[in-house]
Amino acid sequence: MIYDAIIIGGGPAGLMAANVLSEHKVRFLLLEKNDQLGRKLLITGGKRCNVTNRYSVDQFISNLNFKHKKFLYPTLKSFGPEDVIMFFKKRNLNLKLEENLKYFPETNKSSSVLDALVLGIDQSCIKLRSNVKNIRIEDGLFSIKTAEEHYLTKRVVIATGSNAYPYTGSSGDGLYFAEKLGISVIPFTPAETHVYSAYIPSVFKDLQGVSISNSEIKIPGTKVIHHGGLLFTHFGLSGPAILHAAEDIDEAIGKGISDITISLTDLSRDELIKSMESAKQQNELIIKFLESITHKSIARKVLELTTIPNKNMKEISVKQYQTLVDVLLTMKIPIDRVEAKERAFVNKGGISTTELDPKTMQIKKIKGLYAIGETVDVHGPIGGFNITIAMSAGYAAAHDIIHQIEQEK
Repeated sequence: MIYDAIIIGGGPAGLMAANVLSEHKVRFLLLEKNDQLGRKLLITGGKRCNVTNRYSVDQFISNLNFKHKKFLYPTLKSFGPEDVIMFFKKRNLNLKLEENLKYFPETNKSSSVLDALVLGIDQSCIKLRSNVKNIRIEDGLFSIKTAEEHYLTKRVVIATGSNAYPYTGSSGDGLYFAEKLGISVIPFTPAETHVYSAYIPSVFKDLQGVSISNSEIKIPGTKVIHHGGLLFTHFGLSGPAILHAAEDIDEAIGKGISDITISLTDLSRDELIKSMESAKQQNELIIKFLESITHKSIARKVLELTTIPNKNMKEISVKQYQTLVDVLLTMKIPIDRVEAKERAFVNKGGISTTELDPKTMQIKKIKGLYAIGETVDVHGPIGGFNITIAMSAGYAAAHDIIHQIEQEK
């Protein structure tokens, strides 16, 4: 039997493509290496699964952290955050908005998201425990071999994920297939993860668990700046801003840059100077001023690090004044390493977008071959971005397959 399409991988991208193909009665097969679908999806978001967010397409793309992010415009315009919400609603899964941004299933269960994704798929088209070993092109068809089976198909959709959490089946198979077919790839590296710094438990041990709601993260010698939540931990730093900056920090370490600077207050430079001048006029104690602009534990740490006596603000020298500003806004933190790609929430890298048609996710030089989801060198921060990107790409690839089939009739 020759299939019209075979999808490799049963995550959000592959399942979205399978939904569209099922709806249009396409003769397809979905091959999943695990004994269940969506294993990585089931652990996403603390097993609650943040599926999308309330951003417009333009806002969505502006929040991404890679240079070629405009590649995603065509697919997201066709199937974006609002379409994700409607997709689940049509399958009787309502989503709820949290933090005025993130959409989670009302059930608070990632299993409900998986159930909805599987609901519209013809179950006879799914084969579990089917670990694809090789993809070859033979006589105008794709030959796909697993440990036990051999399949022929006119089209292949690679949806095998990245290298994050390989125990879920996400072991980077897509890059192996691509390289064998002469397709350019970018090796997977960590993104959206924690950073390790022995300096933190050594110097900031008493700040473990303390957070700053809007810290500014900078990488010296670069133009890289990130803003957002920062958390002091027993191993280093975490929090939304650090997670988002992790891929840039990892790249900087590779270039020999081993420090970052963080701000210890939510205030901007102008706001800080204004607050300091006001505190001087009111002749506040330094500690009282510091406690008014940051966490009490951080305030005490700033005094300790600067060795400035706890005197009145009017009494500090120009040099001490500048020292306070520097420590509060650009505290230097040595970084040892970024969490490994296998333990990162998200990976950077994958099949190069230069190889793909952005409207269809088809490999330009191999008709009938598609790559979608985290297999491709596109990714987003935590907050529903990656599942939306995956579903959008799956939708685009499947509709192009349908278009090709109709042209063959």
